[in-house]
Amino acid sequence: MYTTEKITKKKRRYFSEKLDITKWENVEKEMKKLESEEIKSAEELIKFMEKIGELSDILSEEMAWRYITMTRFADKEEYSQKYNEFYAGIIAKVQPYDFKFNKKFYESPFRKELDEKKYAHLNKIISNEIELFREENIPLKVKEKELANKYGAVFSKLTVKYKGEEKTLSQLAPFLKDPDRKVREQVWNLRLNKIMEKRDEFNELFNEMKELRIQQAKNTGFDNYRDYMHQLKGRFSYSPDDIYKFHEAVKKVVIPFLKELTEERKNILKLETVRPWDTAVDLDGKILKPFKEIDEFIDKGIEILHTIKPEFGKWLNLMKNSELLDLENRKGKAPGGYNYHLQETGAPFIFMNAVGLHRNVVTLLHEAGHAMHSFSMKDIKIEPYKSTPSEVAELASMAMEFISMDLWDEYYPDAEDFKKAKRDQLKEALGFLPWCMIVDAFQHWIYLNPDHSVEEREDFFASLMDRFNSGIDWTDLEKFKKNLWLFQLHIFEVPFYYIEYGMSQLGALSVYRNYKKFGKEKALQKYEDFLKLGYTKPVKELYETAGIKFDFSESYVKELVEFVKEELEGIQ
Repeated sequence: MYTTEKITKKKRRYFSEKLDITKWENVEKEMKKLESEEIKSAEELIKFMEKIGELSDILSEEMAWRYITMTRFADKEEYSQKYNEFYAGIIAKVQPYDFKFNKKFYESPFRKELDEKKYAHLNKIISNEIELFREENIPLKVKEKELANKYGAVFSKLTVKYKGEEKTLSQLAPFLKDPDRKVREQVWNLRLNKIMEKRDEFNELFNEMKELRIQQAKNTGFDNYRDYMHQLKGRFSYSPDDIYKFHEAVKKVVIPFLKELTEERKNILKLETVRPWDTAVDLDGKILKPFKEIDEFIDKGIEILHTIKPEFGKWLNLMKNSELLDLENRKGKAPGGYNYHLQETGAPFIFMNAVGLHRNVVTLLHEAGHAMHSFSMKDIKIEPYKSTPSEVAELASMAMEFISMDLWDEYYPDAEDFKKAKRDQLKEALGFLPWCMIVDAFQHWIYLNPDHSVEEREDFFASLMDRFNSGIDWTDLEKFKKNLWLFQLHIFEVPFYYIEYGMSQLGALSVYRNYKKFGKEKALQKYEDFLKLGYTKPVKELYETAGIKFDFSESYVKELVEFVKEELEGIQ
């Protein structure tokens, strides 16, 4: 099954392999050639778009490697500087040309000769980009990127002394599962007190970014940054009001279910109330330990993907051989996890912070879902069709969590551990939704009430924690409760990228429901069909290709809550 092959970069079709894109004069020369290119037919128009796509791939890959290196070694300022230099000196300078190329495509008389069915969505994407481009926003975006990178750099250096050893905040997470409640409370407080030390610095950093974002929205003619981002993200299929309805659906349908689980937790653990440090501990007192070594962790993931589809396993194997995985937590590494598509190579890089917990298994398979998406789209040549919106990208990853779930006995040969892992996955799929709504609703409020103070911001966050509280007792912990948002890197680095996780979670559960109802082969085929399409169709059509609805109404949420309940009852 295993291969020793490595991934090789695709050959360029339109540009020299020797093109040095680290020098602006070289990039600008190619841009000007494209700008002056004469287009004489519909075929030449598509070829022109493919050329732009290839150059975009070349630039994107250089930026990808600089981002990857920066996050792998977030405590080394020189890597952050190199990323910022390339973004400001090359990527930002390309944006006016991108605008010109979009106009050149849109204004071409040959555009009307293109196959309407094949290119209608491209027209919509490009017209939206033309409408929102403002040259005066470029330096603001450069500055915003620099500030966002500071958050990861500061967070990566946060460590505490625990039992005589220096630990990152991620490395403390396993202790939150300790059966000894005093240990859990001590560790929880260590983490929160450490983040509180940076409260003022993080708030000052966020305020700077907020002002830059608000100015971008004003420059584009919007009343607020929320509405600007909604359109910039190409959210053509739903409105901000629809998202508010999603918030309310979770409150009305999911919270009561989670309160039942909290009550069960309280009774089993024999507690008066469930405190924040009681939420991760295993009710049977057993902590799942899926792996000891990183190579074992990866190889078992390869086995699982190979069983789903041999090609999937081979792709992750190739990534391992090609050193496109950095999975283990260590000091100096940025928080979180991601899959970064290397556009020119046609393969992805997976970054995460594994510490030996079950959650790491879920994260690896989640990012592997993104990776399978990246590989599946490698032959798409037009850049906007490769740039999948988050509602689509996260469906690929979250669905993989569930598609792989029935094979987790690779990590858990003990039958009871295997059942426990599946139960946890189903519960956490719904357990995540309140936090998702909090993070999203918080950002709506921030940018619709831009003149707020730090204290007002904290108070509003605390009110959201109360609104979506699933029965956790926060007595005497108010100062911590209102500052939990400081852990959420998305709020700092990728604003308004979070609600998509909630939408995709519903979609993933629906894919799994089809998997159980109609069988593996049919559900998997639809999933593969969906992966190959990239962003060649609107979001709703892509979800339909996957065999599910793009829906987050109260009735749909209720259907899926009932499905989860049935599945939990069936795991005995």
